[in-house]
Amino acid sequence: MLAMDQAVSLALSNNPAIRAAETSVIREQNLVYQVTRNPNPTVGYLASEVGNEGQAGQQGVFLSQDIVRGGKLCLDGQVQQRGVSIAAHELQIRRLKVEADVRLAFIQVAVTQERLILLNRLQTSLDRAAGTVERLVKAGESSLSASLQSRLEARRNAMQIQLTENQSGVARRKLATALGRDTLDQSVAATILLPRESDIDIEQVWTEVLATSPELAVAASQLDRSHYKVRREQAEPVPDLQTQWSIQQDAATHYAVFGIQLGVALPVRDDNTGAINAARADTWRTHHEVEAVQRSLRQRLLTTIGQLLQADRQLKTIKGELEALARRNLMTTQRAFSLGEATYLDLLNAQRAYIRLSLDTLDLYQQRSIAESHLQTALVNAVESTSDDR
Repeated sequence: MLAMDQAVSLALSNNPAIRAAETSVIREQNLVYQVTRNPNPTVGYLASEVGNEGQAGQQGVFLSQDIVRGGKLCLDGQVQQRGVSIAAHELQIRRLKVEADVRLAFIQVAVTQERLILLNRLQTSLDRAAGTVERLVKAGESSLSASLQSRLEARRNAMQIQLTENQSGVARRKLATALGRDTLDQSVAATILLPRESDIDIEQVWTEVLATSPELAVAASQLDRSHYKVRREQAEPVPDLQTQWSIQQDAATHYAVFGIQLGVALPVRDDNTGAINAARADTWRTHHEVEAVQRSLRQRLLTTIGQLLQADRQLKTIKGELEALARRNLMTTQRAFSLGEATYLDLLNAQRAYIRLSLDTLDLYQQRSIAESHLQTALVNAVESTSDDR
């Protein structure tokens, strides 16, 4: 028997997309190191006045080093560090997407599993009813119409069983793939479909979503990175210091000659204004994207909680009124049938109504479980998956 938590754990440990996302984090971390390195020095051979008065002139070596100014390397590191944060949050999103897919596939398997139990139970009653009515028709105690109706109901239910079996096969293959397996041979624990009490404070849940959503964290990290990009572009016009030191041996005098050169670029033609303004525009873009993500999360939260509360209300009605009514109707019809006061079709209709109500209850448990799954996985894939899994 496979439990939900076991399925999620297996999927997270076997998913190659998660491994790829983990590698992306390592890549970004290494880039932080790389962009904060100072330029390498240059060493070389230097000669001057060669051939002057038939002499070798001045022969020697030089060492040059560019010194980065304006805090550019630090700012490059800050920009890239936000890339690490984004990659880490995207890894979390990938984990949640895998978990969401597993949970939805698991719920579908559990629902079809329980649905088949109910439909097969109904099929047993329908087949028995068709045989009984057929015998009553031959004995002249029932009409041909009743026989045709019982056979029609049995056939329709058999078709529903076949459809559910196909759905179950698809759901089991999806779950097996998510677990990194070829097939799923074991049954799943249907305890996720048991009734539970809901006590939801929307604003409290919204506060938790704002604090924990990796989608919002990605958008916030992108905004933070854009601020550092502005500062980096503003630092770009600060000229780097170009230095060179040399030492030469004068062949004529045998004296050592030392040389020093210092230079900076003059930002008189390019002050990087275009790049600075572009970075500022990117900051506004990411600011609006943060707001867009917040609105999207809010809409998904309200939709999900609405589905959860709707299922709870309907389940409360079924458990409080309809289930007792359907059970009472079945028991009354069974008693009347035993006394000869009701036909077998009356009994069949009562049985069918009771099982159909159980199927409706199962659908509501499915709706509730899907909504809970979306809340547990930070609303990842909530909107995209709901229409497919209902």
